Amino acid sequence: MANFLVAKTGPDKGKIFALDEAFNVLLGRTRHTICQLKDMAVSRVHCEVEVRGKRILITDLESGSGTFVNGKRITEAQLHVGDLVKIGDTELHVEGDPDPHEAATLPLPVKGPARPVLLSADRLHKLTGTKLSHYEVGEVVAKGHSGLVFQAYDFKHDRTVAFKVLWPEFSKDEDEMMRFIRAMKTMLPLRHPNLVTLYGAGKTGPYCWIAMEFVEGESVTQVISRLGTAGMLDWKKSLRIAVYVARALEYAHAKHIIHRNITPQNVLVGKTPDITKLGDLMLAKAQEGSLAQQITKPGELLGDVRFMSPERTGSSTAQIDGRSDIYSLGALIYNLLAGRPPFEGSNLVETITKIRQAEPVKPKKYQLAIPGLFQDVVMTMLAKRPADRYQTATELLKDLKRVAKFQGVKI
Repeated sequence: MANFLVAKTGPDKGKIFALDEAFNVLLGRTRHTICQLKDMAVSRVHCEVEVRGKRILITDLESGSGTFVNGKRITEAQLHVGDLVKIGDTELHVEGDPDPHEAATLPLPVKGPARPVLLSADRLHKLTGTKLSHYEVGEVVAKGHSGLVFQAYDFKHDRTVAFKVLWPEFSKDEDEMMRFIRAMKTMLPLRHPNLVTLYGAGKTGPYCWIAMEFVEGESVTQVISRLGTAGMLDWKKSLRIAVYVARALEYAHAKHIIHRNITPQNVLVGKTPDITKLGDLMLAKAQEGSLAQQITKPGELLGDVRFMSPERTGSSTAQIDGRSDIYSLGALIYNLLAGRPPFEGSNLVETITKIRQAEPVKPKKYQLAIPGLFQDVVMTMLAKRPADRYQTATELLKDLKRVAKFQGVKI
């Protein structure tokens, strides 16, 4: 049965807003909301109504005057036919399917682009130009293992964001979806200069999304690509990246969060060297549990295998700790110094075998200017056994700072 919100009082009296599972109803005064109200007592972005199967949920979006259901102020509530919602000076009645002849002439205030109903992974780019929640989706800026990243405009907070929309597999199971959203929310308070800030996460219609700080710059992947076939970065710049990411890991590990997927794609370098940030920390946290199985084929590993620690390539991840992240950072820095990852085979099995058994060629073979002390740090990070690596990011930082001090590198 279709449901509707009908404005009974206020400047928009008589308007009817359709509720369906394809797209959330965002109510507010700004022109960016799909259901724009004229009521000046309503916040610019006031509340959101979402249909999940047979349930209708309403969420207050930190509005100034509050959202009320049947006279009670709510943060989030389930709506039923017959309920009365009050926002500002507007009262909205929840009604069921009206007379079919009347429905044909209802003035449904749906403005802007067509509703996004495409789900196939290869067509997510069609979301450009649409609105999801309080975000206006712009152009695709990156493609990752877990989804597409768009540049978007957050019209609730008047800022540009990086807006990741995850592949449809993330939305198939409601329980897993809620697990994912809860995991995202646990990351919201985390703030560090070298971590990409998470602004919000949720599910709008069939789409699961993450809104993050937009970093003007490029990923380390793009840095490597820009350097051409040699792909080597000056060791001083590589050292700075190592320090900044190690600082992010020190903070995350202190919060008992292991990244698990440090790759060149997940490290962003801004317009100045100090703006180096580790991203996708929240995604690694969310994938603790069975959700990761939904986005990988049987036997496939999640992420770029070339940067995985030996223990990450095994069937059990129970023993993985911060030392695995230290290995992955070492593999990334090695890639910058040598123009290639420490281990790479012609296929997955060969690559994994090398990671587990082979010894890396020392990076000075590819870039003679690398100080021996810095090379030693990287080789320690790449030790096969976790017990032979730096045991904490704090230990690693101490040695990286020592290299910088001895070499006169400002960090």
